[in-house]
Order: sequence, then structure tokens, then C-alpha cells
Amino acid sequence: MAKRAAAGRDKVNMSQEIREIVEANHQIRGPELITALKEKFPGVALNENSIQVAFANIRKRMGLSRTVAKRPGKRAARRTAKTATAASPVRGTVSFKQLQAAKVYLAACDNSLAIATNVLQQLAELRK
Repeated sequence: MAKRAAAGRDKVNMSQEIREIVEANHQIRGPELITALKEKFPGVALNENSIQVAFANIRKRMGLSRTVAKRPGKRAARRTAKTATAASPVRGTVSFKQLQAAKVYLAACDNSLAIATNVLQQLAELRK
């Protein structure tokens, strides 16, 4: 299938130009590419953001970019660490006996959640 003609009044297909420059020099960086395009087409208004996106996509298709895979457990670990330190437990993990004991504990703290939380934090520091 044939490529469409370049849009606009300048009649320059930037993707094709970027592809040719990258094929000629695999080590070229984004700012160097923009400078080369400005020298090659001095009268054309260039959108640098579009050039950077096209450059990244072309490098990816050519297999020149390094794609870093996300670590599967890192985000979940952070989320569980945050919920472990939160005042409210995860649903379904607390038994009825634990709730009754917490009620008695809270009553011993004059029904003040701030006092109860402070005592629990001090106990946690002692466990370390």
C-alpha cells in the first residue's frame, strides 16, 4: 500500500525523514535529530513534541529502544504496606473475638481513637 502524501502546505513527510535519519545513524538522540531536521528544512515549522513521539515509535519498531518491563509485585507490595499501617484493617481478616477485644480495649482508652492509636504505635515500636 502506498504512503499518503504529506499533509499541510510544506509537503514534508516528517515520519519518513525521521526514519531515514535513524536508519543512517542508530545512535542519534532526540535533540540531535531535531537539530538535523531544522538544518534540513529551515523554512518548515516543526513540532518538537510530535518529532520526539515519532522518533520513539520508529526506534521501538526498529528494535533500537530498550523496553523495561514493570516489576509485577512492586506496586502491590507498596499497596499492602500502606494498608498494613492504616487504622482500618482489610475486610474479612478480623474475627468476631478480635472485634470484641478491640471494643474492650477502646473502652479502656476512654473511647478515644487517638489514645488507642498512640498506644498501638508505641507497642509496635517496642516490638522492633
